[in-house]
Amino acid sequence: MATTALGKFLRKIRVDRDERLYDMAKHLGVSPAFLSGVENGHKKASTTLIDNIIDVYNLDVDQQERLKDALSISENRIDISQFSPQKQEATLMFARKFDELTDEQIDQIKNILKGDDDHN
Repeated sequence: MATTALGKFLRKIRVDRDERLYDMAKHLGVSPAFLSGVENGHKKASTTLIDNIIDVYNLDVDQQERLKDALSISENRIDISQFSPQKQEATLMFARKFDELTDEQIDQIKNILKGDDDHN
């Protein structure tokens, strides 16, 4: 059974809190089978489930961001609907050109986005 990025994130929460999948499912108000399906990519995680994970496990801002990143990776999608039209256009341009970027260019972009002072 292949575990998704979201599944790995959820498993880490369980390990850190010494819980089983059954325990987490019970805390989140879903069946263990459904939660297992979410973890291995056979079921889609709803917004309600993600919100419950954040609330029930009292995730800090960094953990929330990692959870949402894991969800995006697991679903192979990024929601840009809340972005301004200018940001949507820039995001789409970046996505179209991504395969043309060198590893060095990608590292430079990552450093800029991380806020590193040395971009060169």
